[in-house]
Amino acid sequence: MKLLPKGRVPRLLIFIVSAMAVLVACGAQEAVPAPDAAPPTATVAPPTVEPGPTATPRPSPTPMPMLPTQTPAPRPTPTPAPAVIRTPAPPSVLADEVFETLQELTEGYSPRESATDQELEAARHLRVRLSDLGYDTSLQEFSVAQIVASVTLSSPSVDTPDEVRALPIAMTLGGISIGLLSDVGRAFEEDIPAEGLEGRVALIERGDITFEEKVKRVAEAGAVGAIVFNNERGLFFGAFANQPTIPAVAISQEDGLMLLDLIEQGEVAATVSAGEQVSPSRNVIADMDGAASGDRTVIIGAHYDTVPDTQGASDNGSGISTVLTIADHIAERDYPFDVRIILFGAEEVGLFGSRYYADNMSQQEIDNTIAMLNFDAFGSGTALGVAGDGELVDRALRIGDNLGLILFHQGNQRGWASDHTPFSEAGIPVMWMVSNDLSRINSPADDIRHVNPELLGRAAEIGILMVEWLGDEN
Repeated sequence: MKLLPKGRVPRLLIFIVSAMAVLVACGAQEAVPAPDAAPPTATVAPPTVEPGPTATPRPSPTPMPMLPTQTPAPRPTPTPAPAVIRTPAPPSVLADEVFETLQELTEGYSPRESATDQELEAARHLRVRLSDLGYDTSLQEFSVAQIVASVTLSSPSVDTPDEVRALPIAMTLGGISIGLLSDVGRAFEEDIPAEGLEGRVALIERGDITFEEKVKRVAEAGAVGAIVFNNERGLFFGAFANQPTIPAVAISQEDGLMLLDLIEQGEVAATVSAGEQVSPSRNVIADMDGAASGDRTVIIGAHYDTVPDTQGASDNGSGISTVLTIADHIAERDYPFDVRIILFGAEEVGLFGSRYYADNMSQQEIDNTIAMLNFDAFGSGTALGVAGDGELVDRALRIGDNLGLILFHQGNQRGWASDHTPFSEAGIPVMWMVSNDLSRINSPADDIRHVNPELLGRAAEIGILMVEWLGDEN
């Protein structure tokens, strides 16, 4: 359903705004620090744009009450009191709608590993969803160059699987190594056999000491390759500070324990390989049907890929389901600018999709882009936060206040990178929405059971109202 025309406010809204004046109290929430991360540089190819699919009829969504767009009235000076109790904000009017979209995405299109057929299927689904909302859609293709890894097994006496799923440890030496597997525990000095590891592939458990120390020790003992298995369920992503002298890969705890069992039964040879592979990925781009040639543009974005072996419910099913809901509620609105929805591919392996799009913008397109609003990994936790350029962040905080929320200001991102980063580097004002719990992202634990629907609904409301405010300002 489209929102009501500007200037028309239903009686229900008057009630909501009046209630908010009572609900809002002074308070602040501390920013949640984020770990450091840095994206690699993408290798790109010329874009390919596929023709848009034929839209299929879609029932109108449940009507949404018009949300407040005006600036809240100035707060009176508070009277000193023994304590201030903040009344909880009323439930989000969009929580159920966004969560239903997340359920559909999770059940039908998870995982969505970067630059794979899984990602391609998800891209096609999302393109149809946006076409059904009345948007003109296309796929922008690009190439992803990344280091991939594999482990294959063989044995004359033991029944082994042909292959074990592996991930490269970042900064590993490329190449192929073949040797008999040797268990070296966690690769402490006392774990290395007295006869050394000449020509062997070391099987190492993660934990206690760095990957670099583990792999350096087994290499000095003569190992030609290293396989590090997780010390908890699932795969993991590791990194070296300095490149080792042998190929080193990561596998899951389950596969590591399986390999330990196999080498107890007899000799098992492993082939460890790590090297560059170029794969296709794509961005899903959607423009409002009949939009005026786009002298000025607001971009709303989220990445749709995941790491392997996860639902990616928060990272980034939360962002995709929220952006689809925003797209639905603004689809038939008139703004003094074009709204472009971009769902980015291959974010998890280095911001490939967003960097490709931003790098291929002309200077005029950059100058005419009013803002880029990014939604990434805010499905879990108890509070929403915002980061980015001052004016956009200030407005988001005030909108949250108007809704009876306290948003935390993420402040300095301290190395965090998401799809807003390439746009910010190009000089485009950005805003990024996040939450106060990122503990499960990039792991099998990032599933829908840990998603807080209220955060999704609130993020969608804030996104809609940010576009409305930008319309009033431009």
